[in-house]
Amino acid sequence: MKDHRKILVLFGMIMLIYSAIVIINMVVNFRLFSKEAEINKANVIANLVKDGLTAHMVSGTMDKRSLFLNNVKTSTNALKIWIFRTKKVEELFGKGLNDEYVRDTIDKDVVEKAKTLTKIEEDTLEPKLRITIPYVATSHSNPDCLKCHTNAKEGDVLGGITMIFDITKTRDASILTILKIAGVSLVFIFLLLALANYYLKPYTRFIDDIRDAFKKIYKGDYTQRIKTEKYTNLNETIGWMNSFMDKLESTIKAIEDNISLFVIDRQKKYSDPLEKSKDTIEDIAKIYKFKKTIELDISKDIIYQRLVKIFKDEFGLEDLSLYEVDVKNDTRTLIHDDTPEKFCDIADTKTSKRCRAYRTNSIVSSDDFDEVCRFCKTTKEYLCINFTINEGTSLILNIKPETTEELRANKRMIGYVRNYLEAARPVLQSRILNDILQKSNLIDGLTELYNRKYLDEFMDDDIKSYEEYAFAMIDIDYFKKVNDTYGHDAGDKVLKGLSDILKKSVKKDDIVFRFGGEEFAIFLPHIDEALDTVKNIKDNFENAKFNVGNENISKTLSVGLAFHKKSNGLTSWQVIKQADVALYKAKEGGRNRIEIFSKDDEE
Repeated sequence: MKDHRKILVLFGMIMLIYSAIVIINMVVNFRLFSKEAEINKANVIANLVKDGLTAHMVSGTMDKRSLFLNNVKTSTNALKIWIFRTKKVEELFGKGLNDEYVRDTIDKDVVEKAKTLTKIEEDTLEPKLRITIPYVATSHSNPDCLKCHTNAKEGDVLGGITMIFDITKTRDASILTILKIAGVSLVFIFLLLALANYYLKPYTRFIDDIRDAFKKIYKGDYTQRIKTEKYTNLNETIGWMNSFMDKLESTIKAIEDNISLFVIDRQKKYSDPLEKSKDTIEDIAKIYKFKKTIELDISKDIIYQRLVKIFKDEFGLEDLSLYEVDVKNDTRTLIHDDTPEKFCDIADTKTSKRCRAYRTNSIVSSDDFDEVCRFCKTTKEYLCINFTINEGTSLILNIKPETTEELRANKRMIGYVRNYLEAARPVLQSRILNDILQKSNLIDGLTELYNRKYLDEFMDDDIKSYEEYAFAMIDIDYFKKVNDTYGHDAGDKVLKGLSDILKKSVKKDDIVFRFGGEEFAIFLPHIDEALDTVKNIKDNFENAKFNVGNENISKTLSVGLAFHKKSNGLTSWQVIKQADVALYKAKEGGRNRIEIFSKDDEE
């Protein structure tokens, strides 16, 4: 209703200003008209007096002119009338009567300027108009002035007449007329305002309702509707408006419901669902670009790097670690770590079940409870998130905020983090499956060691980055007797037992291959530890017992070892050949022994 009142007030002010201008213009015109009428009246009287004085002069009765002037004054309702002579008249005819002289500066100015002068003497009770008219000598009058006034020339002032009139009635009539016009104007303005109020009120109320509706829409409330019973001639427009509001509300609700299916809740409160939809769409666009990018990445490691970068750059997670969990083997591999301070005990990398977030498949926060995770070693706050990729793989994200406030801020980012993990999940599943398929093609099915095919790939590419290394060739002594005596199942058990010993005995950087049958090859990049490693393997296998049927048996190994240095100038296959030569020497030497290749063996 504020706009309605403003419009009426503005309209009323415009009408009042217009009326005031009209009235002021009328006052000025009335004043000018009244003044002009009095001046015309005075000119008539002046000419009458002039003619009368001329007649008195011709008839020789100038001494009777006072009576004539008094009669003129009485008949014209003038307050005062007097005439005056100039010196030129006095030189020829002498001074006039006692009151026939220049009385004041106005009479003097009229004589000097030869112009009529008027002056209004304002008075509340009796305003007066004074008019002073000069008598100018001219030969064009009848009779000719210059014939009698021989000392004057054309245009000289011979005298003048001053008249003072009471203009009270004229003023009062003007005021009464103006008041009538003002009254009519006010009545007219009131009627116009009443009509404007009647016809404009529905429209201004309609505008107010629209403004209130859009104000609520701006704040996120789309339920506002305009009531049709308020109006009579706007029902169709109101119907369109309410229909638009219905469609807007239903559309926003549908957008909010549908797009929320694509992303996890931001954990942010919104008063406006449209703003929430906007932010969600922006999230979807970013996640879509991310997903299209990682779909072209060749390995899961690159995807992990991209995730870490997004977590750090986009969400401000400065200090974090990312682990990949092998569910089947119950191990955890560190993918990324920002600081040397570890979250968990070292033993936790060997078993994932100590991780509370992984074990419970939930979010673990240091503010949940005092020492909520008993295995966490960090002195900072912490936030741990488990995310399942597939049945065999999970990710654990560890975040280390500096303060409680930073921890709360990081918790608000969990929804964003999970959105990206959800987007990466199918791509990671595909890459993990590819790794499994590739690994199955490169892994020996019985021993779960790398097979000969992988050795070929390794020898052609990866080994080129090593300047020195050793190769060991291992063969189980008299293995054929096991198959012939106890059957192939027993032989498989011995082979599996040796592979387990090999896995446990080699160093982290060592690589074990099943070369073929009962032969195995080991790549040993640390040549100073190579001999000790193969000795340890030989001893462990010799002490192992294998139950075959109702009998426990033990076996021995023959080992050939060859070393490569950059100065040798040998290819990797030549080094393996040397290790094979050394193995042959061990077998020829009685088996159950280790032989190191020497130059003498080349012969």
